[in-house]
Parts: sequence; C-alpha cells; structure tokens
Amino acid sequence: MNLRESSGIALAALRANKMRSFLTLLGTIIGVMSVIAVLSFVEGLNRFVSEKLLNAGANVFYVDPYGLVTSQEAWEKVKDNPVITLDDADALHGSVPHASIIIAQSGTNGSAHYRGKEVKNVSIKGSGPGYEIIDDLTIAEGRQLTELDDQRRRMVCVIGSDVVDELFPNADPVGKEIRLGSESYEVVGVIASKGKLFGQSQDRFATIPIRTFQKFKQKRGNFGIAVKTIDQASMPVAEQEVRNRLRGLRHLRPGQPDNFGITTSENVMELYQNLTGGIFVVTVGVAAISLLVGGIVIMNIMLVSVTERTREIGIRKAMGAKRRDILTQFLVEATTLSMTGGLIGVLSGIGIAMLVGAVSPLPAAVSWPAVAMGITMSGLIGIFFGSFPAWRASRLDPIDALRYE
Repeated sequence: MNLRESSGIALAALRANKMRSFLTLLGTIIGVMSVIAVLSFVEGLNRFVSEKLLNAGANVFYVDPYGLVTSQEAWEKVKDNPVITLDDADALHGSVPHASIIIAQSGTNGSAHYRGKEVKNVSIKGSGPGYEIIDDLTIAEGRQLTELDDQRRRMVCVIGSDVVDELFPNADPVGKEIRLGSESYEVVGVIASKGKLFGQSQDRFATIPIRTFQKFKQKRGNFGIAVKTIDQASMPVAEQEVRNRLRGLRHLRPGQPDNFGITTSENVMELYQNLTGGIFVVTVGVAAISLLVGGIVIMNIMLVSVTERTREIGIRKAMGAKRRDILTQFLVEATTLSMTGGLIGVLSGIGIAMLVGAVSPLPAAVSWPAVAMGITMSGLIGIFFGSFPAWRASRLDPIDALRYE
C-alpha cells in the first residue's frame, strides 16, 4: 500500500465520520490557531514599531530626567532627579560634534478655539527648530516654525489636520488666529496627516516655538531633549558627548551615577521585544497544552479505529499485507488527521488575525515562520501520538483478527 492510497483511506474515514473527525481535530485546530493568530499580531506589531514608532530613524535618542523606567525599584532611584531645562539644551549646542540636530521639547493638553468652534483634547507641543525632522512631519500648507520664531518668542503655530478639519472645514487656516488656552497664535502651517497610532489620532495637535511654550505654558516645568546624530555609527559617541556635558553642568564627580536618563530606539525595541517575547512564551505554552490534548484525542480515536477495523486488518494480513504496510497505513491516517487539523488551524488563525486587524487598531501580518511551525507541529503530533495505535494494529494476529466480531 502506497502513501497516496493510505492518505485516501484516511480522508475517506474523515468524510464518513464528520462529527467525530471534527471533535478529534478540535484540540489541534485550537492550538495551531492560537499560535498563528497571536504570532500574526506580534509580527504586525514588529513591523508597525519599526516603520511608525521609530519614524525619526535609528540615530535619534532622547534625554530626560528619568530615562526608560521599567520597575518600581528603578523609579525610586530616579524620581528625585533634577529637571531638564532649556539651559541644558542650549549648553549642548556646539558641545556635541557628532549631533546634527538638538532640540528641546515639551507638551501639555488643552483646547483650540476659533470663532466659537472648539477642539478639545488637543496636544499642545513646544519644540525647537528641526522638530519636523525628529518627528517626521511634512508640511502640507504654509511653512514650518523657524529659529527666528523661537528666538523672538513669536505667537505662531503649526497645526495637525484634525484641528484643521474641525476649526476650518471650508477655509484656509494659514494666516488665521486660533486660541490655545488663554493666548492667540497665528497659524503659519498645516502638517500633512499621519493617520492613527493604535486607534489614537496623530493629527490632533498644535506646535508652538519652545521658548514661547516656556513663556506661556511651562515657566518652571520639565523639558526633554531630542538628539539626532550624524549617522548610526555616531550614536555611541554622541551619547557619551551628551553625558559628559550634562555631568559637567551638574558637577557630578567620577563614580557618581547620572542624574538624568538617555533613551535610544534600541532601548525601546529591546523593551518591546521583551514584552512580545513574554507573549510568545505564554502563547506557545497554551498552544502546547492544546496540542497535547489534541494528540491524546487522536491516539484515543485511532485506538478505537483499530478495534473497529480488527477484522479488516485480519483480511489485509491474510491477503499478504506485511506489518510494515499496516503500520504505515495507520500512521499515515493519524498524521493526515493531525495535519488536517493543523491546516484548518492555520487558516483560522490567519483569518482571525486579519479580521481583528481590519476592524480594530491592532496591526496584523502573516508570520510565515509561524505558519511553517504550526504545520510542522501538527505533523509531529500525528506521528508521535499515532505511533502506538499503528504499532498495535501491525502486531495483531491475522487468525485472531479474522475471528473478531
């Protein structure tokens, strides 16, 4: 009996007992479906983080009082660090040869008003010149903020497309004055739409010069500093230059820890990968349990099948079938059962991931290594758990099998 014939018998058995076959495959389907769906979300998030969250490029890092805090213990160590000021940002200009852009940043939330219209929950940002490169912003109308705007503390702003749509649905916003809080600002530019990030709009903002922001919004508050290096290779050198300059400004002695934090895209990606790595481990654990249960069910059903087909096995042996033929037949049946469940699980997992990705903010992308892993795992489950029933069938005595009723 060849492989094709054995597979045909297995598929015929599936068709003959549809409900029993479906219940037999359910554990395998759920296990593989879980792996494919979750890993599709992880793959989608990986691509999304790489393409969207790190839009300024890998050669950008940020300075703030705390850095990337991931635990309560770490927070206790940094919570009393002094704030970052505009003087700190100014001191870095000219002191970091390997940096191409250094800007101070800060932000708050408020409302935007124009002639009786109001937009709530607007992100009001203060940024130095060069912010559009750091934040990957493209001007759609008007112009960007300039160095002169910042130095003269001009009452000007650029706004996102959501603010434009709500305040100026049928008018050109450039040159108009809007109110942000208690002050009025002239709109000098409109930023092209960036869409949504995890379901939240990235276009509901207004950006004003950082020194104007300091004067009216945050006189004694905390600022952050964004540094874009000349290239990727310059990152470590630029980080050390920034660290040396800030330590000198704060009179830190050798051996004393930094009282400020530096966060790089590599830190963010490492944290993200640790989080998704935990998700992966948990998912594989849950899927392994489902596959184990599915494998046990397959073995049980195959043992029942061997009992039901004892007389058939006796007839085959009497007609010259060898033990190897019987072993192969039942092993192929078990593997076909398991891989059928695996294929259904793969298709179901991809379908669920794409459906959720289409109707929710969660990005999803097919993870082909996960697809290959799911099919391979289901095949191995069939071979492993089908081995004992196949061996038992091959060891039946043909005389006893022919007598079986």
